[in-house]
Amino acid sequence: MERNLVQRTKTITLESIDGYSYSELIVRLSTLLYTRVKCGSRSVVSVLEVINEVLGEALGESFGDFSSKVPCHNTILIWMKKCGLKVYETAGESVQDINYALVTDESMMIGSEKLLLTLAIPSEHQGQPLSCEDVNVIDIAVAKSWNGENIGLQLQKASEKVGHIPDFVITDNASVMNKGVRCAKMIHLHDISHSLAMYLERGYGKEFDFKKYVKLMAKSKFKYNMTKIAYLLPPTQRTIARFMNLSNWVKWSSRILDKYDTLNVDVQKAFLFIPANAALIDELSSVMQCVERIEHLCKHNGLSKETVYECEKSIQTHLLSGNSRMICIGENFNEFLRKEVMLFEQETAPRNNSSDIIESVFGKYKAIKSPNKLNGVTTSVLYLPIYTKLANKDQAKGFNFKTALEDTRIAHINDWAKNNLTPNLEQLRRKCLQKTG
Repeated sequence: MERNLVQRTKTITLESIDGYSYSELIVRLSTLLYTRVKCGSRSVVSVLEVINEVLGEALGESFGDFSSKVPCHNTILIWMKKCGLKVYETAGESVQDINYALVTDESMMIGSEKLLLTLAIPSEHQGQPLSCEDVNVIDIAVAKSWNGENIGLQLQKASEKVGHIPDFVITDNASVMNKGVRCAKMIHLHDISHSLAMYLERGYGKEFDFKKYVKLMAKSKFKYNMTKIAYLLPPTQRTIARFMNLSNWVKWSSRILDKYDTLNVDVQKAFLFIPANAALIDELSSVMQCVERIEHLCKHNGLSKETVYECEKSIQTHLLSGNSRMICIGENFNEFLRKEVMLFEQETAPRNNSSDIIESVFGKYKAIKSPNKLNGVTTSVLYLPIYTKLANKDQAKGFNFKTALEDTRIAHINDWAKNNLTPNLEQLRRKCLQKTG
């Protein structure tokens, strides 16, 4: 039987890197697989071996036996750190000629210390929510704890790295962050999600009916967790920043309430507390619809007079026509939005006012950091600048891996760690407990 074969031929250039056994192609491919495909370094090695096998040793047959044609996982991680350090050291150059803003936040405790990240983003809204490709990791700092004065110094350090001060700084509503921006004498925009959650907490956090309903949900989840109705139990509630995660369980409550009459007797008995709190559920559903609408408008359109006007219409519809508690929250929302938009001149482009992106960057580091708390923050934090640099095809295509590796040595990474990170407690432990003699 005759077969139709299509043959496509393309030359693969294996550009060498001075001082390295592997070509620029392998370095690029390894790094992109690690950052884009989100697989570990060992998985990257496996992928490279499969590629080499299928494509007839296209990655190079001059490296000896099969195992030496692809790098080991530790080599890939070193490449990531070298490229990350190169990007980090030149991050300020990427935003020197644009109007930029800073986004800063501190992590939860990592071992006995906290990581303070500062990102540079376009100050003008790009017509869509911020993504990693819009970000430059401009400052990485580690300390046992952070106060306003120290955060202010890091913000000034970040602006000096760029060469001019940012249009504004975006943070959450933590008092230490507020003080830090004041100390840096910069314009402060508050993250839209954290701000709305703050007003929700003020409106409901101490309310008896709200607290009672939350406890009933938690009780039902514990009581029926291992039973046949476990598939219908409410979503897990956050312990920290609970009011930033109301939407999931409010929607669950509303759906159970709508379907309650169609549920079997056992399920109805388990969720009897839901129809008993129907008025609260309907109130929270309306509030969360308004919150989601405001967040969507700000994140997709940016902060501007037009956006605030659309938000005010949603507040009028969902909150100001409700009970006294809803009206109070609606008035707080309106006051906050008007105050934020008045920070700028009357005729300006929409501004970014969301810090969601820094939570995504923190999430990347949490996914790759060691689970051993004694390690604290390690040089693996240098992966973050290269994550954002290689976020899309155009940026990755323009990045010079050859220059990055030729200009950066392991000694540079060690020097950076010595000047910016605290001693690794796990290494100190091993050194102290090692056998002698």
